[in-house]
Amino acid sequence: MSAATSTLALNDQGASIHNNSLHWGTYRPNLYFGTRSRSPHTIMTGLAWHSVNDLAGLEQFRHSCEQGDRLDGYGWNRHDGRTFGDQEIRDAPNNVIIKTEFVKVEGAGPGGDWAVRISGQPINPDAPADLSMIFYIGIEGEGSMHLLNDAHPQGITGEVVLAGSTPAQGDFAFVVSGDPSNEAPQRGGPYPPSYDTILTDLQATAVVGAKIDSGKLWTIKDFLLQSLVQRARVLLQNYQKPMLEPVHVLRFPSGFEAQDPNVFILQKGLKAPFSFDVAFLSRAPKGKDLKSVVAKALHLSGSPLTKLIKEREIAFDQKFDHLFGLSSKGFGQAQIDFAKWCLSSMNGGIGYFHGTWMVDRAEVDTDSEFFDEEDDDEAADDYFDTSFGRAGAGAQKQVKAPPAPALEGPVELFTATPSRPFFPRGFLWDEGFHLQLIGKWDNELSLDIIESWANRIENNGWVAREQILGDEARSKVPSEFVTQYPHHANPPTLILPVWEFVERLMHESGKVSIGAPNGGIMASNDPSYLTRRHLLDQDLAMNYLKRIYPKFKLQYEWFRKTQWGEIEGYGRTSRSNEAYRWRGRKGVHTLTSGLDDYPRAAEPNTGELHVDLLSWVGFFAKTLQRVAEEIGYKDDAAMYAKHYQDILYSLEDMHWSEAAKCFCDLTVGAHGKSTFVVHKGYVSLFPLLLGLLKPDAPQLGATLDLMRDEEHIWTP
Repeated sequence: MSAATSTLALNDQGASIHNNSLHWGTYRPNLYFGTRSRSPHTIMTGLAWHSVNDLAGLEQFRHSCEQGDRLDGYGWNRHDGRTFGDQEIRDAPNNVIIKTEFVKVEGAGPGGDWAVRISGQPINPDAPADLSMIFYIGIEGEGSMHLLNDAHPQGITGEVVLAGSTPAQGDFAFVVSGDPSNEAPQRGGPYPPSYDTILTDLQATAVVGAKIDSGKLWTIKDFLLQSLVQRARVLLQNYQKPMLEPVHVLRFPSGFEAQDPNVFILQKGLKAPFSFDVAFLSRAPKGKDLKSVVAKALHLSGSPLTKLIKEREIAFDQKFDHLFGLSSKGFGQAQIDFAKWCLSSMNGGIGYFHGTWMVDRAEVDTDSEFFDEEDDDEAADDYFDTSFGRAGAGAQKQVKAPPAPALEGPVELFTATPSRPFFPRGFLWDEGFHLQLIGKWDNELSLDIIESWANRIENNGWVAREQILGDEARSKVPSEFVTQYPHHANPPTLILPVWEFVERLMHESGKVSIGAPNGGIMASNDPSYLTRRHLLDQDLAMNYLKRIYPKFKLQYEWFRKTQWGEIEGYGRTSRSNEAYRWRGRKGVHTLTSGLDDYPRAAEPNTGELHVDLLSWVGFFAKTLQRVAEEIGYKDDAAMYAKHYQDILYSLEDMHWSEAAKCFCDLTVGAHGKSTFVVHKGYVSLFPLLLGLLKPDAPQLGATLDLMRDEEHIWTP
């Protein structure tokens, strides 16, 4: 086989292994811990817990990340975005530190095998830390699952073994095993013989099989709480003398609540410290008998899992030190640990989302200006100029269409998230910044996310700034913010990681190859290859850029069509007609800009021009020019170069205030003339931050002085 043929074969195999390596993950970032695959129909798991110190323990029920849980903190100490994550959750109200350690290994089925160790330590060893730990495993979509153990109303001692099958996964299995040193909460008592039918073995695992409607597995917290409360009421009404210990009252009876369950709930009563392991086999052994499944999962529990976790910790630390070199730069261990936490929490916040979304596509004549001067509602604004020109004084006025929000989709998105408790979904404004860090750590992971977002860019170039996909995502959003409007922009931050990718590519060009140190072809499952495939192969990189380029070109053209600004009629002069204004202003807020409450003109006005938006379009042109040059689109590159130069003219001619010595927005004053909106701050720095100022630009010195001025931006 020739070297060229070997390279092509490696690329094909590498793509398959890359996708396989990202198939399973902690892709439910809105939960304290949960796993799923990057596919709509998936095997889904999650963790929940609550105190059983007293009957009020359900008030401290944990499942989804909630700001009202009053935790002392939580996040990933290490997370490589692919194969390993180590998280710590400090739950002071429940007096416990929960730790989740997630590890993936190769396996025979799609995505390979994985395991998670869930452990707990008391915060105050002298105070009670009795907990009900709940782990559930469900199937979203077609498939079946059953218990391999002999069911017993007292619960199951030893390993709990489940087996199942789905069309996408094939035959799979789970094994849940506890540490031999685990202790159950105190049983209480003595209880009379009449209590025997309702008491369970606290050393055993309660296992409940249930049926939850397809697409509703995310509501399992409601099911768990309702079931526990209903059982508690029955027990408290009928078993009062003597009173049962809370650990009995707040416990599921083992059994099946439905035929053909699609979710299994495992509940363990544990006294901290404790530990238990959950192992997933992506391909169950033939016959799927209990002993063979347990034997096949031995490498994913106990001391072998401990060894795996330690190896992954060491590998993470070594890679982190190699990439960032913080210790050699004089940073202390506490600072380095914090930096690891920041990177890991970013990686651990990556999720896969799928579902319908709400959009209002109320029809508007795209050749008309659309603005209602008496309505500052964010849906009321002028709309499209399809000629790339600027509307003149005779532009038509049109009454805005009545609201017509409608569900569309389903669609999917693979993305990082700004906040696990508050914003566990994709945000266009945030994602470009996320990916600058992720891309430095794992180039291929960032490219996957960029392409997933590129696929959300519509044929007219618009992409919704907030990706609220599915009922679960909508449940976290106030109703007034759910609907997306196709004339609302958001900063095109995804071009930041595209630029960074090209930078990395140019830096690596000529330095590396896919050859291994011994002269052979690098293994396609080598982590150093999987995380850098497109940097190691120029052809692969060019094909990627050619694949995403048309989508970003559409987005760029959309900005020019829809966010244009007025130059004529207000006494403004410029060597170019490049001018832009954010649509969707509402009072003092400009959510579309990403800087929601940054001070703009006192009142929204169609004559405003926004310097940050002009800067974004300039950087967009600069990035696409570079991409077009790399992939050989010379005419496009020349067009972007002209646009970019014209934007530089507009920055200097219209947005620079010589009196204020800063870049400013523009508005229309009392006499109908253009005037500067002087609010010295981050918006004033955008031409510098996005690299639009040349080293010899006359505005550079004053802009740097503003940045360093403690009276304005610099923190003393």
